[in-house]
Amino acid sequence: MRSSASPSSFSFQQSAALTPAGGQAGRCAPAGGEAAGLVSSKTSDPSFLEVSFSRKLVMERRVKRLRRQVWAAGHLQRFRTPNGTRENVWFVTLTYRGVHDWQPRHISKCLKAARRWCHLRGVPFRYLWVAELQQRGALHYHLAIWLPKRLQLPMFDKQGWWPHGMTQRVIAKNAVGYLMKYLYKISPFHQFPKGVRLYGLGGLTQQARSICSWLNLPSWCKQRFGVGELKTVAGRRVVRTTGEILEALYRRVFQPSGMRLYPNGPLPARWADGPYSSLDSGALLAGAP
Repeated sequence: MRSSASPSSFSFQQSAALTPAGGQAGRCAPAGGEAAGLVSSKTSDPSFLEVSFSRKLVMERRVKRLRRQVWAAGHLQRFRTPNGTRENVWFVTLTYRGVHDWQPRHISKCLKAARRWCHLRGVPFRYLWVAELQQRGALHYHLAIWLPKRLQLPMFDKQGWWPHGMTQRVIAKNAVGYLMKYLYKISPFHQFPKGVRLYGLGGLTQQARSICSWLNLPSWCKQRFGVGELKTVAGRRVVRTTGEILEALYRRVFQPSGMRLYPNGPLPARWADGPYSSLDSGALLAGAP
C-alpha cells in the first residue's frame, strides 16, 4: 500500500502539476484494455462492457499517450539541470527532400551523432523529439535539446548528421510548448509510415523516468501506489515491496469483433477517468455473471 512516509511516493497534488491543461493524467486502462486501443460502448446488457478494435481508435490512444509522455518528459528535464547552471533549449527541425525518403533508422543515427558530440564536450545528451506529417505527406522531426549556454548547437545538415534534407535550429523560449503544438495537429486519421516512432526522449534522471512510467499507470493503481512502487511483469501489476500481484479489474471474454469486459469485483470509488468512466458501476456489478 502507498506510504505517505516513503520519499519515493508521488502525491496527487504533485501529479496534478504535471498534467497538461485540459488533460487528465489518469487516462490509462488496466493491462490489455485501453493500452490496446479499445473504446467502450454501452449495450442493452449492463453486466458487461463491449469493446472493439479499430485502427482509428488505436491511433487515438497512441496520440493521447504520446501527448502525456512528451509534456511530462519535457518539464522533467529540469531534474537533470545542476543548480546554478544556465542553459538553452535548442529547437531543431529535420526535413526530408522527398516525400517517401523516410527510413526507420534515420532518426536514431542522427541522435547517435548528436550524442557523441555532447559526450566529447562533457555534457549529457538531453533531448525530446516528435514526428509530424507535412501537408505534402512527408515526415519530418522536431527536436528539443538542452545544452549549457556556453555551447552552441551546430547545424545538423552541415555536420553530416542529417544528410536527408534541410535542418533548422533556433534557441526556443518554450520548446515543450512548441512540441505540444505540433502534437495537437496529429489526428487519428493521419497515415504515418508503417513502423514509424512518433516520439523519443533521453537524458532523464531515474526519478524522472519513474514519474513518466507512473503517469501511464491506470488511475486505480495511481490512487493506491506512488512512484516506483509497482512494476509490470508479464502484463500484470506487481507490488515491488511485497511481490503481491494485483488482480485485474475486468475479466476478458474475446468475441469475433472485439471482446467483452466483466468486472471482477467492486470498482474503485474514484472511477472518474478512462474509457469506462461513463458506465454505471452499480449496474455492472448487479448483472455480472
